[in-house]
Amino acid sequence: MKQIIFCDNGKTQEISKLCKKYNLGVNVDSFYRPDYLENNQNSINKHLEVYNDIEICSIHGPYFDLNFGSNDNLIREVTLKRFEYAYGISLKLCCKNIILHNGYVPGTSFPQNWIKRAKDFWNEFLENKDEEIVFYIENLLEKDPDMIIELINSVNSKNLRMCFDIGHANVFSKIKVTEWIKKANTNIGFVHLHNNNGENDEHKGINSGTLNAKEICEYLEEYSSKAIWAIETIEYEETIEWLRKNNFLK
Repeated sequence: MKQIIFCDNGKTQEISKLCKKYNLGVNVDSFYRPDYLENNQNSINKHLEVYNDIEICSIHGPYFDLNFGSNDNLIREVTLKRFEYAYGISLKLCCKNIILHNGYVPGTSFPQNWIKRAKDFWNEFLENKDEEIVFYIENLLEKDPDMIIELINSVNSKNLRMCFDIGHANVFSKIKVTEWIKKANTNIGFVHLHNNNGENDEHKGINSGTLNAKEICEYLEEYSSKAIWAIETIEYEETIEWLRKNNFLK
């Protein structure tokens, strides 16, 4: 059975109640801001207290201005440092999954050169990491999943997979979301569930936008059956009830 969790968007008290109500785990979002821990020095313990009887399944790492395939070695060094920070947080929170962006902006770098630099980055980064922790590259501006798939296959590590954000694909992609799922297939290990109008990244409930939520969830179950589903929406309970009604959550 697939695992379904809430993304807390920093709303720890609210989401902890929902986790208990629906018996679901959580993705912690607060630490995607690089200065969060510095400005909230007891934040690790506070998160552990709030989620003391809830599984912290994953965290979202920093992504502002980062690019692990950048042609600028200083940008890659900063990206490495921020990813190490995220890894350290995951160890303290005892979670096994880390969501990270790739920073690639279509048209700004020749794809094959970017992939080569990104491959070298990940081979170095994964050298000394806990073998049980999995890193997921999330799509954002990509028109299709090809670059992420090629990078994952070239690194060829069980610790590197794709986080498929269906809302991002609906806004920025040239192909259908279902085509993303068919092409990426088992490379998808984590999913961000939300919906939008196809023009803005609104993070609406799963059935409140232009995406055919039922079709997409069916495709995910067929092609990416082991992926974790993370509810990343402003309409938490509406999404849960929809998933239940349509038999995607027991």
